[in-house]
Amino acid sequence: MKSANPQFGLVLTGGGALGAYQVGALQYLAEIDFAPHIIAGSSIGALNSAMLATYRPLSHAIQRLDELWAKLSEVRPLRFNALTGSRYAARFFAPVLAPGLDAFYELCLDFMSSWEILPDSGSLLDITPIEQHIRLLINPDELRKGTELWITAFPCVNFFGIELDTSIEMIRARMGGETHWLCVNDFPNDEDIWTLLLASSALPWIFPRRKAAGVTYMDGGLTDNVPLKPLAERGCKYVIVIHLQNGSLWDRDKFPDQTIIEIRPQQRMKKSDKPILGMVETLFDFSAERIMTLKERGYEDARSCMEPILETLKIVNSQNKGINSLINSTNSLLSSTQQLLDDEPLV
Repeated sequence: MKSANPQFGLVLTGGGALGAYQVGALQYLAEIDFAPHIIAGSSIGALNSAMLATYRPLSHAIQRLDELWAKLSEVRPLRFNALTGSRYAARFFAPVLAPGLDAFYELCLDFMSSWEILPDSGSLLDITPIEQHIRLLINPDELRKGTELWITAFPCVNFFGIELDTSIEMIRARMGGETHWLCVNDFPNDEDIWTLLLASSALPWIFPRRKAAGVTYMDGGLTDNVPLKPLAERGCKYVIVIHLQNGSLWDRDKFPDQTIIEIRPQQRMKKSDKPILGMVETLFDFSAERIMTLKERGYEDARSCMEPILETLKIVNSQNKGINSLINSTNSLLSSTQQLLDDEPLV
């Protein structure tokens, strides 16, 4: 539900399994009674944001969000898509290992797909467990009535029913392709709401694209991983941004009218320096131990960021009270003096 005059906003960036960090940071924000009027999220930040928008107050929303991440740590939330993996292998390795047989491999894979021996979603990973939990925990009716929520999604090009290859879409994104900022509360169809949340997290090649309201979307983090723009356009003045990388860059100067507090990881977030594999391990590790570690880091980083700000506000507030008290005393003295001057002289 859109706020008439949203002043305090929250932005959650994307970063796969690192989203557990935001849970810890949000736990601290709930303890200091932070209550956003408007929220925006990208990728995994969109999924976390949806939980916050659906449930109120924030403390209750954090409990439900914590439940979601606990469930993700108990199941295998990401499943390897054998058919898609086999297609990639046939496309890149068959011409080298078995020249001339790559067409035969493709024919075999088509046969397995048509007979549903192996499912084909066009992506390397299947996020069915995550989707099931999202549908279970996010009630579209409650979300529509909840906190105003914006997400980012990258629209794919469609020429007469034919979608462009993922590689081309990635080039479009890197060259500044358009981003869609979508207010989820405005969508009347339940299926569109769930689909949009998953679309914002549809990392190219890794997760399947999603089609909602007639448009096919991919991961919104490709073009805008810090979706502050819709909040600024709604007149939101004070915003907390929770990043998932300590070195993430974005153009803060585009928002000169906003007071922005950034909560950033103070420790290294990558699990290892292994090329490609290190990033994969970082983004897709949903183990209970890893999630707990990230939540603890998020809580501590949020506290170290916010405590000096809160202390400063207390001092300013105390000084203002002292100034107000002095002004009141001065006014009282002036009033008393004026009364004495106005009294008729004693005879």
